[in-house]
Formats: sequence, C-alpha cells, structure tokens
Amino acid sequence: MKRAEIEITGARAELTTVSPDPIRVGAGTAFFVGGRMPAGWAGEGFAVRAVRREFPVEARAMPEERSYDAGELWWTMLTIPGPVERDEPLPDALPDPRGEAAEHPPWGPLVAICMATYEPEPAQLGRQLDSIRDQTHENWICVISDDHSSPDRFAELERQVAGDGRFLVSRSEERLGFLRNFERAVALAPAEAGLIALADQDDRWDGDKLDLMIAELDSTPSALLAYSDVRIADAAGNVLSDTYFFERRNNHTSMASMLVTNNVTGAASLFRRELLETALPFPPGSTGQELYHDHWLALCALAQGPLVYVDRPTHDYTRHDASVTLTEADGHWVAPPRGRLGAARMRARRFGRRLRLASRSPGWRSAYTGRYLLIRQLGTILLLRLGRDGIAPQHLRDIDRLMAAETSPRAALWLLARSFRPWIGRNDTLARERVIFGGILWRKLVGRRARR
Repeated sequence: MKRAEIEITGARAELTTVSPDPIRVGAGTAFFVGGRMPAGWAGEGFAVRAVRREFPVEARAMPEERSYDAGELWWTMLTIPGPVERDEPLPDALPDPRGEAAEHPPWGPLVAICMATYEPEPAQLGRQLDSIRDQTHENWICVISDDHSSPDRFAELERQVAGDGRFLVSRSEERLGFLRNFERAVALAPAEAGLIALADQDDRWDGDKLDLMIAELDSTPSALLAYSDVRIADAAGNVLSDTYFFERRNNHTSMASMLVTNNVTGAASLFRRELLETALPFPPGSTGQELYHDHWLALCALAQGPLVYVDRPTHDYTRHDASVTLTEADGHWVAPPRGRLGAARMRARRFGRRLRLASRSPGWRSAYTGRYLLIRQLGTILLLRLGRDGIAPQHLRDIDRLMAAETSPRAALWLLARSFRPWIGRNDTLARERVIFGGILWRKLVGRRARR
C-alpha cells in the first residue's frame, strides 16, 4: 500500500510520522503512525483511515521529550490484514548465476548466501569473500545486494568477485538502509536454494561453517533456523571475545525473552527457505527503535518450531565504531570485558545507565515507544501471518501476556517479575523487562494527565 492511502479524519490533526513508502503488507502487517494535534483540542471525531478501514487513535495529547505533562502528540497502530490490492512486490528471485555449472553441482544441498553491502572496506570485504570461497561445503551461491554504494566502492566490489560465477551482485537504485537491504538480499535468493545463510560484508567465516550449520539443522527436522555462537573481533581482525554472550546468557527457547531481547545474530544463521513465507515482507519501522532483520527472522522461526543453537563460534563478527548494533546510549559500542575487574566495571556502567534512565522522563518515553510498542507491533504481525493456531501454545501465551501488559495488572506484574530472573542466574534479557515496565507506567501517568 502507498503512504498516500493513509489519511486522518480529524481535520485539525496533522500526520507527521509514518512508515516508509511503499508499505508492503504481504500476509498482514502492523505499524504505527503519529502526528500533532492542536493544544487543548479534545480530538472529537479524530481517527485514521487506511485501506477502507477506520482506526481509533490510541494516544492523544502526549508530551514531547523531557515532560510528563500533556502535550500535542498522538499515535496509533494500524493493523492491516493481507493481502492488500496493489501491494508493492518484492524483487523476484534471481536465477542460479552458475549457468551450465549448476547442472553438475557439488555434493550437498544448495545454500544461498545472502550478503548485504554498503560502502564495503576493500580489505575487510576481500577477507570475507575469501572465507566464503574456502568453505568445505562447496554447493553454494552468493547473492550480494549492494545498498547504492559510491561508484568507487561498488566498482571494487565487482572487481573482487569478477570471474567467479558463484557470485551475483545486484545494486539497489536507491539507498534502502540495512534492514531493507537484507530484505532485498533474501528476496533475490534463487528459488533452487533450499537453505539460506546471511553474511555481513566485513566478517570472516570458519572454513567448516556451512557444513556444521547444515548438519545441525538437519538434526532437527522441525526447526526452521539454526544459529551459532560467534567470536567478536575489531576492525583489524583481533579477537576481543571468544563468545557473543559475554554480557548475558543465551536463551533460544523463550518467546518472551526473544521478544524483549534478540539472541540470534543474523550472520551466524542458516534457515530453510520456507521461513520466508512468514518473514517476508519484513515489518515496517516507525516505533522509535530500529527493527533488525535477524530479530524478526528468529521470532518467525521460534513461533513455528524450535531453534537450533550451535554452541561453537563459526566466524569472527567484526565490531567497529560504525556498527549499527551493540551500542551504548552515548554511541560507543560495548567492548567485551577483560577479567573479573572488567566484568564488574561493565555491570557498574549498566547500573549507572539505568539510574540515569530512572531519573528523567525521556528514558521512560523511549522505553515505551521504542521497546514496548515494538513488541506490540511484532506480536501483532506474528498473529496476523500465522494465526493463533499456527503458533506453539507456550509461545502464544508469552505473546498475549506481553501485548496485554499495558491493560492487564496481572500481565504487568508478570512482566515486572521477569526482571528479577538474573537473581537466579537467568540473565538472558539483562532485566530489560524493568525498563519496559517503567515505560508502561510513564504512559499511564501521562495518559491520566492528558485526560484531565
């Protein structure tokens, strides 16, 4: 659907926040829109209309940052069941780039390695491409979706894969951002590939990564996705940590934990093509917190079956100042601690951040809009695309509780109780439930003042 198909029925209100145009609905989607309303206006007759449906406004007279008082902001979630007429299609899958060589493939299933690139640094890119070429599992192709890099960097990318028929490069006509670029990459995966692996542009894979991940996924036929641990390295290739889970415990069985905090690294994942039937198109953004492709893929896979975790690093995961994940509030990425003293300092910094968050309203507002509304959005889309019968009962119960935490005291207390799980060694969410609970309380307080 097009952004222009969204309109407001209250003439005095203004629509300023909406997801990117076009919004792909697929089998169903949900997203938040918002804007401004005149101060003091009660908002009579105010609603949002989209795809011939009218949606009441959930929140009105909300404040700007740094305030608990009533303000001029409003927002609401639009729930769009699919399919929608004139929905914008994703790119078609590409044909197998190996040509005649595909008639006599190496042994084993065909794996489509989907890499998303943007302004790749030549040396790091070359290291990653070489590690893919060195895989002991030889039946693979690599689709590279470039996010409209500069001409020089794109030319270097083409040069590094020239003459190797296993690589296919496709350049986006415009800048998409990392989420949409990964969506484009997996959509381009040839239909002949029954397995799909994700790849970053600056990592380095172990030679047996694909073989190991294929074997582990085969061991659990009901699983749609397998992922492994990773080593964390700096831009120069120096290993900083032998595990990704230096800050928290890995948990790949709880839907509640996965909705609160993602445990799955996309570049460490291998999944069956059938997963894309649920996962594509990726959800729109707009809640104030960036949505990550690996988080969404993990949620779709977990809702339908178990996840397979490989308790061994399979590649070096490069972290540097330009990384879009694993960052602190001040913009610096969190380095793995060294020794017990380093671990103690890391915990002290985390505690200090939470004290700062509790001392000012913007943190609670961000916790509500950026974390809780994102959980509501993702849970709603899972229900739209899979239906209640398509989600495992224990996972459905977690989704229902989280989505009800704003309206049900019992669900809110359950959410708060989960924040104390680190006291018994279950530190898989870093107690972020407490931050989400605080965001919900902020919403309740502001809502009362707005109604007055």
